[in-house]
Amino acid sequence: MAAAVEWIIAQVADGKPPLTKQEQVEVGMVYLVLILLLTLGLLAWVVIANTARSRRRKAESQRKAHEKPAPKEVDVWEEAARRVRTPTSSELEDTAVATPPQGATAVVRPSPVSGRPSVLITGAAKRVGRAIALRMARAGCDVFFTYHQSGEEAESLARELSGLGSTGSFHQVDLMDGAAIEDFARDLSSSLTKLDVLVHNASVYSASPLQDLMLEDVVRQYHVNAAAPLVLTARLAPLLMQSEMRGGASVIAFTDIHSMGRPRKDFSAYSMSKAAVTEMVYSLARDLGPEVRVNAVAPGVVAWPEDGNDADPEMQRKYVRRIPLGRPGTPEDAAEVVRWLAFDATYLTGEIIRVDGGRWLT
Repeated sequence: MAAAVEWIIAQVADGKPPLTKQEQVEVGMVYLVLILLLTLGLLAWVVIANTARSRRRKAESQRKAHEKPAPKEVDVWEEAARRVRTPTSSELEDTAVATPPQGATAVVRPSPVSGRPSVLITGAAKRVGRAIALRMARAGCDVFFTYHQSGEEAESLARELSGLGSTGSFHQVDLMDGAAIEDFARDLSSSLTKLDVLVHNASVYSASPLQDLMLEDVVRQYHVNAAAPLVLTARLAPLLMQSEMRGGASVIAFTDIHSMGRPRKDFSAYSMSKAAVTEMVYSLARDLGPEVRVNAVAPGVVAWPEDGNDADPEMQRKYVRRIPLGRPGTPEDAAEVVRWLAFDATYLTGEIIRVDGGRWLT
């Protein structure tokens, strides 16, 4: 082979005669070795290049994984209005609810992950509050409610709600007791992850003729009717902010058409407290928006008082004669407006809805 290499060099240099057969074989082997070496070198270069490229890609991937993405520019109007859609009340009503087993307790522990809207109603054991609780349960909600002294009625309502599929609970709360309000709000916040609807229904209603006016009664009506709803809303605001309802969470208070420029004689303490509720609605609508809507229902009569002058049939007939629709309202009338405000009135906040059959006009 050495001779073949020398011949190649000499052939190039001096133009010597052709090789012998032995020398030709040796020259062929030289060429073959050179081609093999070149091929191996090329393959080695490809492997090294691919390895380096893979390492660079891996390093780039790791770098990107540790980098925080640049913040996206957000349209504040679009973001403020964005909500996760939940079923409408009509859709919820069409969905069958499971009936609890026979003998099941009326107090069922909260189910924060049930996916159903959660509703809290104060003073719901009787009358208008009871009608609201049943209406909201039929709309597919888990209903939580408070009561003060009507224990038997509260247990009866809880059984009805359980039969409608509600997995809420009921609580005895004295709204005159500030510590009790704080304890209740704290306990509810520890059991729920969100609250979709808060209805301030509990109310004190009594006459206050000036000759018999007592400071204690004025403070009592203001405390229950206005101050307690404000404090309770403030404490539960973090839960309300977690609502994923279309349009956001809803706070609904009860005021009265006779505290809105149509005062009745001898009800100054009550009218003052309900007028404060109206102002509370206006203020909270600004404080809690856009995540929470705040509105109020202002009845004329949707349930006659059980005692006092307003329980007199003759007085009731005189009042009804001034109602353009010719009849008093019912608890169910008020309950339906509450349902509408909670689920359908998604662009309404800071509004007072009169439910009076037209009595305001007369």
